[in-house]
Amino acid sequence: MPKLEEKRVKKIKEVFLKSLTEGATFTKACEGAGINRSTIWRWRREDEAFDDEINFVIDARVQEVEDALFLNATEKNNVTAQIFWLKNRAKEKWSDRFEHSEELKGEITMTDARQKILNRINSIATKRRKKKDNK
Repeated sequence: MPKLEEKRVKKIKEVFLKSLTEGATFTKACEGAGINRSTIWRWRREDEAFDDEINFVIDARVQEVEDALFLNATEKNNVTAQIFWLKNRAKEKWSDRFEHSEELKGEITMTDARQKILNRINSIATKRRKKKDNK
């Protein structure tokens, strides 16, 4: 890549990263730098340091949101934020669902009522397929 082109690309990357750091969306940062999103993604694949810088900015944003969520949960007593925080940070204690598995041995049989329902569903599905085929 010629020197002039290298300088231009470096400047575009700097503008993009500055916009991203200041809170612009990925798309807006691309627009601000005058570059297409696909070019940024190509540069990310080709330039590990550039990709690392973008990931650093994104991680910092995530941390800001986590901090804001925590402050809402603790200082503002936002119950929704408290529940969200607990369900995501203490899943073993605050999950809505509990996973339970058990190994079954032997044959599993269907009750007569369930078998009748399954037969009825199959019958309806077969009739609908035949109707559709006849059209």
